[in-house]
This record gives sequence, C-alpha cells and structure tokens, in this order.
Amino acid sequence: MTSGGFSVSSRHIAGLIVWLLVVVLLVLGVGGRALLAKPFYWASGLLLGFAIWSAVSSLWSGSVELSVTEADRVLMYLGVFLAAFLLAQTNQRRQRFGEGIAIALTLLAILALGTRLLPHLFALSFDESKGTRLQYPLGYWNGDAILFSFAAALCVWMSRRSLTPALRWFSIGALPAVLLALYFTHSRGGILTLIVAVGTLVVLSRDRLWYLATLLIAAVLTMPAVLAIHSYPELSNNYNFPPIVGQGLKAGAILLAGIAVTVLAVWLLRRLERRGPPAVTRALAISRDRRVLGGIALAGLVLVIVAGILYGETAWDKFTSTDLTAPSGLAEASSRGRAQFWDVALEAFGEKPITGHGAGTYQFAWTQLRPIVMTNTQAHSLYLQALSELGIVGGVLILGLVLFLLWTGFTAWRAAGGRERELYAILLGVSFAFAVGAAYDWFWQLAVIGSVFFMATGILVAARCGQLWRARAVARAREGVEVETDAESRRFGLTIVGLAVAWLTMLALTGPLLVDHEINQSSAAAQNHEYASAVDHAETARSIEPWAASPYLQLGLLAQLQGELPLAISRFEQAIDRENQNWTLYYLRAKAEYQAGQNEAAQNDLNEAKRLNPLETCLTEGFEGCG
Repeated sequence: MTSGGFSVSSRHIAGLIVWLLVVVLLVLGVGGRALLAKPFYWASGLLLGFAIWSAVSSLWSGSVELSVTEADRVLMYLGVFLAAFLLAQTNQRRQRFGEGIAIALTLLAILALGTRLLPHLFALSFDESKGTRLQYPLGYWNGDAILFSFAAALCVWMSRRSLTPALRWFSIGALPAVLLALYFTHSRGGILTLIVAVGTLVVLSRDRLWYLATLLIAAVLTMPAVLAIHSYPELSNNYNFPPIVGQGLKAGAILLAGIAVTVLAVWLLRRLERRGPPAVTRALAISRDRRVLGGIALAGLVLVIVAGILYGETAWDKFTSTDLTAPSGLAEASSRGRAQFWDVALEAFGEKPITGHGAGTYQFAWTQLRPIVMTNTQAHSLYLQALSELGIVGGVLILGLVLFLLWTGFTAWRAAGGRERELYAILLGVSFAFAVGAAYDWFWQLAVIGSVFFMATGILVAARCGQLWRARAVARAREGVEVETDAESRRFGLTIVGLAVAWLTMLALTGPLLVDHEINQSSAAAQNHEYASAVDHAETARSIEPWAASPYLQLGLLAQLQGELPLAISRFEQAIDRENQNWTLYYLRAKAEYQAGQNEAAQNDLNEAKRLNPLETCLTEGFEGCG
C-alpha cells in the first residue's frame, strides 16, 4: 500500500489516475448528465480554494517545494471528490458505490489480519511487520485503525441494507474479523472513530436496535479469539516467528468458530424480527422514540460533566505529560506527544496569524520550538496544522470545507427516505469519524484515508444536489418555466472547467513525481558508485523543478562524496536559498566548509543549525556529530 499514499510517488500516481478517470467521465458525457446545485459549487470551490491558497503560500514559505507538494495533495483530493460526484448521480449508483467502499475496506482489514495470524503466507519486510501493533498495510497502526473502524461501521450498515443478500451475510461474517484486526492495532483513536461512525448510524437510523444488536453479537463473539491471543505471548507481542504460525492457526480457528456463531445468532435474530412478538415490537417502539434518545443523550452529557469534574484535572495532567517512556496501550491517558505538537502549532500560528509559515512547513516550526526531544513532521491535527502553515485564511478554509461537507451530508439524510436515508447515515458517520480523527492525528496526510472521506462526501453532495435539482425542477414546472436550457449550460461549463482543471492538475502532479523518481535513481546510482549517472539524474530533477531544494541537496551530497568541496558548498547554499528553515542543510554545509578549512563559516552555519533545532543533541558534538 506504499504507506497509504503518504509518499510523493504513490500519492501522485494515484492522483494522476484519479484525474484521468475524471477526464474520461467528462469526455464520455457524464458531466453533461450531472445534476448540479449550490452544494457542489461550494464544496468544490472550497477545496480548490484551499489548494490555491496552499500553492500561493509558497511565495513566503520556508520551502517552495514542500508548499507546492501540499497543494498537489489537495488537488488529488479534489480529483477524488469530483470522480465520486460524477459516478454517484443515481440512487442505485450511490448504493453500489457505498457497498464498494465497504467491501474494499473490509477485504483490506481481513488481509491485514491474515498477516498477523498467518505470517508464513505473506512475505512482509521487517518494517511492515515489526512491533506488537498491526502496522500493515499503511505502516501506521492508527491509520490502519481508522480504516478498520470505517470497515466495521460499513459492515454493520451493509448487514441490513445491502441490495444483495449474499453481501448482507458476508458483512455479518466479516465483522468479527474486522473487529479483531482493529484490536490488533491497539489504537484508542480507532475505537473512538468506530464509536463515532456507528454512533452516527445508530442515532440517524430507525433500525438502530438491530444495528446495535449485530455489532454487540459480533463484538462478544470476537472475545474468545482475543482471549486466546492474550494466552499466546509470542502471537500477542509479535515475536519469535515459528511459534506464531501455530498460535495464529489456533486463534484463527477460534475466530472462525466465532464467525459461525455470529452468523447463526443474527439469523435467529432475523427470524425473531419476522415473527414480531410484542416484546420486540415494544422494544423497537422505545428505541425509535425521540424522547428516549434525548434522555440517553442528556444522561451521557451529565456523565461526561461529572467525570470531567472528578477526573478532569488528573486526566489532563496525564494527557499533557512529556513523559513518553511508559508503554502505550488502550488504557493509557498520555497524548504521546500530541499536546506538545498542538502547542507548537499554536505558537507558530501566533507568529504569523494571517498567512502562516507556508504549507508543509510545520516540521520546521517543530524542530525550532519543540519542548521535547522527539522527531516529528506533522502537527497531528489537520485544523491546527492548517492554522500553523496557512494562517487564519487556511484555517477558515479547511474548517469551512469540513463543516460544509458534513452539513450537506446531514441535509441529504434529512431529505431522503427508505434505503437512501440509511446509506446517507452511514456515509455521514464515516465522514464525521474522519473529521474527528483528523483533529488528533495526521490522517489528512495519508491519501487512502483522505480519499475515503472525499468519496463519501462526494456521494453525499451528489445526493443533495439531486434533491435540490429535482425540487427546483418541480417548482419551475409549476410556474411553467423552462429549466433545461440553464441546466445544459451549467453542465457544459462543468465539462469545460473540469477538463481545464484536470489538465493543469495533472501537469502539477507530474513535476514532483518525476523529481522524486530522478532523485531516487540518483541515490541508487550513487550507492553503486556510478557518480556520473547519479549527477545526471540529479541535474534532470533540477531542470524539472528549479525551485525545489531536494535536487540541490542531492547534487551537494554527490559533490561532497567526490571530494569537490567548493561545488558541494555552492550546491548546499542553493538548497538553503530554497528551504531556509531546514537545519540539516546548514549542518551539511557546515560539514563541507569544515572539511574545506573554512572554519569560521562552518561555525556560523553550525550555530544557525543549533538555532533552528536547539534540542538536537548531535549538534553539540560538532561537525561530525549527526549522521
């Protein structure tokens, strides 16, 4: 999965494919049949505006390269949103699209679980499988957890609302496996997003009692497998490979038994539902009473307030603690550095509240302002990072975008009925869960997770536009006003603008992709001591994006390897001109200057590196301290 689309190459390749799909859809005339209304214009406008502001921030950014790359990330999401919107123009397509997302995420969770229970069947590298927490396929357990929580919530919905009976039973049977995969991540955030997604579905659905029963049955019957895993230290801690194979098979057999019982229990529940005994009828009536829901919500709010009064101060002290040595677990109260990440983001925002420091540059603020010795490049909050990097303008744009998409999903749900209403409820639940998760982790940077959000909201916006378009058509028809001419002109405009934006976006995505490829080729050639070829690849990268720092950094390293110290110093200086807040560039130039006998210049650069990264211990060791 190439880190879920975090790397430039995988994300930009995915972006090119998505925008090519948009072009194909527009050329085939899908745009000419799209039902357009204000929600589409507002959503796409806010998303495009955020991308443009990110790109514009390169004018004052500490790194033009990073800011342009961040703008490209947003443009990729715009392509995902447009593709989803164009594909989801009918009720049946929206239903199938939702089921497709559910199936894909469910299979992904089952695959991930298989790598832990049956490691001998998968040729995973150490980096993909290390640690007690399940890291495959995204390489980040919290990222896996939010995808698995989406999968679990979608399985709950599909267990009753899939158009295909086989898929309904598949969802029921897959639910324990998805929950076990979620358990293996040991992610508190994953549990929270599961609660948010399923909770939204439950609150907005008339079938809430059946949804809750299905999830509860699956969760209870997953517990035997969890207990079995706990009894196998090698399997639960993911070490000592040979015993894991046998233990994984045993745990897998217990899970299969749990799945079989889950399917049987839900089948019996369905029989009970069809019979409709008085007790079940009464329970359903109570569960659908708004006063009961209001009472439960009020009781929950009171509990939260009481808990805050009794334990809030202690919990906050633990949450903000800088002691990160304790093992991380589900019961841990520590933020694992997030409180410090957020503080730095707010401090950086305070320095430049209007424009920010430039898209993608939070990592520089962290190294300069961090209160703890910890490597970090993300603020672990989409909203705070936007404030830090893009100021109040970027913060308002991203918050406005997320809130508008959620509101549009809610209005689409409120205006729908029957099966569509349930579909919009779960899509809104997944979207809301992402919005909550993005507040405490760097899910925005993982393209796979962000794409799920924009696919879900693209479907919801298409649904809402269809509702508004049909309502307007009925009103105009009553007035005897022709609406088709106006609609056709708007659709034609969408096609023309969409093709223009697609062309410009694919051009923007291609540059960083080629630069990344050339830098990788240069590094590979250097490892083989083919320095002439390495320099050629780096020069090619420089010619593609002359504003980027990475080609000059590569050229400087190559010159230093070949003993060409004056050239290396010159190349590092050119890299610094393009990324003047990066402490490593000053340190590398200081090393080259020291080797060239320019001691005073070397000391000045070393001091600047220390200013930009005052807690970096290796800098105290002089010019050879950092590897």
